[in-house]
Amino acid sequence: MQMKAKYLISLIVILIPLVTLMTNAVYTSGGITFYSPSYNGESYYTGQSITIDAVLPQQFATDAATINFFFPNSSLAATIPVQINGSGGIYVPNAYTFPNVPGTWQIAIEVAGGAAVGSINVNVIQRTPLVTVHLGYGVVGQAPPQTPTITLTFPNGSTNTIPLQGTINVPSGTSYQIQQTITEGNVRWATNYTSGTITPAVTTIGPIYYQQYLVTFNFTVQGGSGYTPPKVYYRSLGTNETSQVPATVWVDANSAYYYSPQLQSNVQGERWIASNYTGIVKSAGEINVYYINQYLVTLQSQVPVYAIVNGVNETLNSTNWFTQGTTIKLENITRYVSNVERYIIANFSPSALITVNQPTTIKVNTITQYFISVNSPVQLSAFINGANESLTSGWYNQGTTIKIENLTYYIGNGERLIIGRVLPAPQLTINASYTITATTITQYFVNVSSPIPVQVLINGSKTILNSSWINSGTTIQVLNYTYNVSPQERIIIVGVSPSQSFTVKAPMTLKLLTVTQYLVTINGVSKFYNSGSKIVLNASVPFYETAMFKGTYNVSPSSTITVNQPITETLVVSPNYLVLGGIAAVIIIVIAAVVIILLRR
Repeated sequence: MQMKAKYLISLIVILIPLVTLMTNAVYTSGGITFYSPSYNGESYYTGQSITIDAVLPQQFATDAATINFFFPNSSLAATIPVQINGSGGIYVPNAYTFPNVPGTWQIAIEVAGGAAVGSINVNVIQRTPLVTVHLGYGVVGQAPPQTPTITLTFPNGSTNTIPLQGTINVPSGTSYQIQQTITEGNVRWATNYTSGTITPAVTTIGPIYYQQYLVTFNFTVQGGSGYTPPKVYYRSLGTNETSQVPATVWVDANSAYYYSPQLQSNVQGERWIASNYTGIVKSAGEINVYYINQYLVTLQSQVPVYAIVNGVNETLNSTNWFTQGTTIKLENITRYVSNVERYIIANFSPSALITVNQPTTIKVNTITQYFISVNSPVQLSAFINGANESLTSGWYNQGTTIKIENLTYYIGNGERLIIGRVLPAPQLTINASYTITATTITQYFVNVSSPIPVQVLINGSKTILNSSWINSGTTIQVLNYTYNVSPQERIIIVGVSPSQSFTVKAPMTLKLLTVTQYLVTINGVSKFYNSGSKIVLNASVPFYETAMFKGTYNVSPSSTITVNQPITETLVVSPNYLVLGGIAAVIIIVIAAVVIILLRR
């Protein structure tokens, strides 16, 4: 009763100023009239809602406005957008609920971005009401043998211990202590929710109790030494916990536990591994985990490796843990990556048969091979890694060098095969699968018989043809031209055997029939004549002259000469003095007779 009287007196003291100040009906600030709150400094309790009722100047009617609430430290607490009605009024019921921040708050109404601002202050105070608290608890596992208790310490210092169940009404600020454990031998119920203080925000106290067993975690090792003890992971009071084994701890009933799956050694590549390292705690007592000694067998290989492990066929991994004493028999199996690439095992290190008594590294030395397909109408010869061998289709080691020899294959007299193109190349280093394709060209021997160079068009290209090997199917056209031995001597083609144009399909002889011609110049007129030609040197000379052809041959007109060399003949004419003398004598006689006749007259 004494505590209740004190509470009422304090409430009356607080209410006195409220009644006194309510005589002021309204409060005006910045042209804004506040009706609620109705005076500057009006008081409210924390947790109490406030209604905003104000009238603004008529020019702001129907405008948008904001109501801002500021903490006692002047920082913004809340902003509420509102709409001014047609009469300039704002009315917002329960606009804001004051949090537990006592002091002088400011409420400001702002219109049109600050064109009109009015503010009012209110006092926010605390009160200490009774708090209704619901008591109870939850259990993970079976129920405890008794109800746990809660000890209450009131603000006046008095205490009371009651069962943790039901509903109580206590002053705010009452502290409490919850019973932490209830124990029956190796079983207990415990909670990690132990104490707190009751405030208006605390309406329920309901800790969770976990049924727990007292468990001793232990382990056993198969031989060896130098290992690190395992850790055990378990749940206690709903939380994951870790302890070094051996350990005796309280564990939540029916919760899972697990040990370190393996123990590390101070020797690299050695360990101890457990198969039963996890389980469920169903009762109090000891849990023992058994660890087996193993060694690491490391495989270094670019191909899968198969082995007989203790009589069972297995595929080895890059890292393998085997129990001490395991026997491993490695199998030499060729690995086909594809139908044109494979790996063959050259050898195993340290050996193909191993007994595991220590950490071991197995090295598998492999050779990469590629299938080389050879496609050729003739047997190819090549230098393979420097050795002369016949090149056939088969598997070749990576890095092998192949240089194909360019050989000529003689089929018979006048016919042969030569290698045309080799794809992908006549010389290569094996780093992938290849198809080596060789093409051959059939050639025939064409024998050329001619006193002059034989000019031909071979497949359209002009060249000089000598006796040589010509590709089968080559088209040859013999050009008819004049061969000038000198300016005065030439040879002309008069026939081609077998023909002037032909296609090479077999061995053959090409023969040119020619005639030699010489330049014959007679009296400055030049003309070529076939060797052996006969020429009659005719000339028309007056009776009073004499003529002679002079040059290569000095002959008289009407003589016949044979052309067997270049010839130059010039007709040389001279006076016939005998005839001219007779003519002169006759003339003299005639003149003398005429003179005599004239003188006689």
